[in-house]
Amino acid sequence: MRKVLFLAIIVSLAICLVVLNCCSDINRRTPMDIEYFNLVKAIPLGMQTDKIQYHSQSNTLYAMSIKSQEIYIFQDQERKNVLGGLGSSKVNFQYLADIAMGSDNSLYVLDSSARIVKKFSSDGSPSGSIELKNSVQPKCLCVYQDQGLFIFDSASGEIINYSGIDGTELNRFGRFQLQQVNSLFCNHDYLIAYDKANNVSNIFSVLGQFVKTEQGQVVYDLYNNAICFNAGMLKCLSSSAYLPLAAENVFMCISNDLLALRIGEEIRIYKINYARVE
Repeated sequence: MRKVLFLAIIVSLAICLVVLNCCSDINRRTPMDIEYFNLVKAIPLGMQTDKIQYHSQSNTLYAMSIKSQEIYIFQDQERKNVLGGLGSSKVNFQYLADIAMGSDNSLYVLDSSARIVKKFSSDGSPSGSIELKNSVQPKCLCVYQDQGLFIFDSASGEIINYSGIDGTELNRFGRFQLQQVNSLFCNHDYLIAYDKANNVSNIFSVLGQFVKTEQGQVVYDLYNNAICFNAGMLKCLSSSAYLPLAAENVFMCISNDLLALRIGEEIRIYKINYARVE
């Protein structure tokens, strides 16, 4: 009798957890329109960087320079640490190609020559690595819900999906659809491969199905609103929200309701203001 009661309690708890997770997912995906963007702050870096990642909850900024082969870690606008430089230690790289960020603010670094992704804590402490088996020239990286890695291999012209746990290859896609890729971005549903030379974003589902191509650099928010920067204009592709920006050579990333743009030697943080879809 006690055994039956214990099993009944376990089953009930499991059902409750499933219901709570479903409710949480439904709440996260409640349709929201973007009304407008407004500037929150500007962060002067005083240096040229190629890519940034921003974590809104901790106000942590990672900035990567391919020229110096270094990654600069800022918190509350103060430089806290520097990773990189050529070498063989855990904090050096044979060739620093790209960075990405996990939801817990961990930093993922693509070492193209070594064909590995190194993982660091938010203060720059090494915390493991993932070997990119069967890749030849890994160039770009993004992290999918802390469960997997998307890598663009420029040798094969494919995007490779690796397990974030053991580095097992899960899927390949994009061959013959991608000319070149300069950056990858993904949310829970979409993967975007941005071609800077042609100024186009090739959009796939995270399962690898091609969806469409958009002009400009595109990222998606939590509600699957597409945000695009093109020809000096920041705009939402599904609403009338837009913001003129007299800037070129912009790189975008998104963290919750904040959009971070690298413009020259400055980082601008914009708040995304929402309205519930009626």
